[in-house]
Amino acid sequence: MNIRALEYLIAFAQEGSFTKAAVRMRVSQPTLSTQIKKLEETLDVELIERTPGKQILTPAGREVVYYAKRIQADMSRIRQAARRSED
Repeated sequence: MNIRALEYLIAFAQEGSFTKAAVRMRVSQPTLSTQIKKLEETLDVELIERTPGKQILTPAGREVVYYAKRIQADMSRIRQAARRSED
């Protein structure tokens, strides 16, 4: 599991589509989709329900997004602490 895949999942959750999330993250749509698929394989759970013309987070996906946002906030605090320690 990597932080970037979690960031892609958060972007998907906020944007509601792979295409919009990819634009936001400045990557190709296949790259974003592949990384989220690898995250699903790593966690052994479906995070996004994919149907023709529609993709939505599963309950597990919503829970993972919740914790991914917490990880993202913690990473921000880690960066801030590291910068403060340099002063």
